[in-house]
Amino acid sequence: MNQNHFYKILISCIVLHLGIDGLFGVVHKPRGKHNEKIQLNINEKNRTYYKLSEEGLTYKSIGNKIEKGDSIKIGIYSRSVKSPTGKKDKNYGFTIQIENQKPVTLKYKKPGSKVTSEDRPGWIYTKSGFWFMYLPKKKNGYKIKIKPLKGNSVVYLRLTSNAIVKEGDFSQILKTVNRQDRWRIITQSENSEKREKIRYYYPLRNNHQLQYEIKGPSTVKVFSRIEFDNGQNAEDYILRIREDGFDLGNYYFTTEKSEISKVGKTGKTVSKWRSVWLNIPEGRHFYTITLPENLKSNQNKTVYIRLKEWTKK
Repeated sequence: MNQNHFYKILISCIVLHLGIDGLFGVVHKPRGKHNEKIQLNINEKNRTYYKLSEEGLTYKSIGNKIEKGDSIKIGIYSRSVKSPTGKKDKNYGFTIQIENQKPVTLKYKKPGSKVTSEDRPGWIYTKSGFWFMYLPKKKNGYKIKIKPLKGNSVVYLRLTSNAIVKEGDFSQILKTVNRQDRWRIITQSENSEKREKIRYYYPLRNNHQLQYEIKGPSTVKVFSRIEFDNGQNAEDYILRIREDGFDLGNYYFTTEKSEISKVGKTGKTVSKWRSVWLNIPEGRHFYTITLPENLKSNQNKTVYIRLKEWTKK
């Protein structure tokens, strides 16, 4: 059964507004008795953050209580501490590991903000760094381990999760602004009496990009599948999406090999599809989708992309 699964701009229940930390969803507490927390005053509201110690922060059973929908969105909000004087921007980073998968390294360069804390009067906190992950719902939830980079400055983290649920129907398939070949993804029907399903996707590799012109206001769902060319049964990959040249963010997906879907042209197996929602503001906008080149986990991968416009009920 297929399962559904940003750095700026407006987002709804599916896509969060990145200017407000953890506005939607459940805020999670890391395991352990000695995790140091701090209250940060953000937009006149106190938000709980946890200090990233040398041992790291461990979260367990993330998403295990989600009942609606078939996938979850996990948001990780981070801030560092900087001096009132000196460099304008602060560099910091950490690694994220989901279950036993290969850790993903995140690095940020952030200026100071107006965020304050009664726990640490006089300290200057950076603007928030964001990272969002879209994962299929799992009975016992996910274990997530976050560790600091060597020589890292003080970092505070906040982790949230929420179900992805959206009612409505799709109205049309969106095509890229230039003429690009679409490849068939063939899915065998589980019912022998029904015909196989054929869906058209754009292949995305290395330094290539896909660009779409979309008129808003609208809601668009980005479907993606990764091609399997090895003996593994699971893969992860990252998509970068830009709106009018500005980063919406990097989107992390983990997925399993599909037993019933393959690429029509090559016969290679693809994964079960994963997805992310985009809220399109009023007017005409250009969206560019790429595979971030600076991430080793993305090298030499082929991901197939399909965009569909959504109409609410």
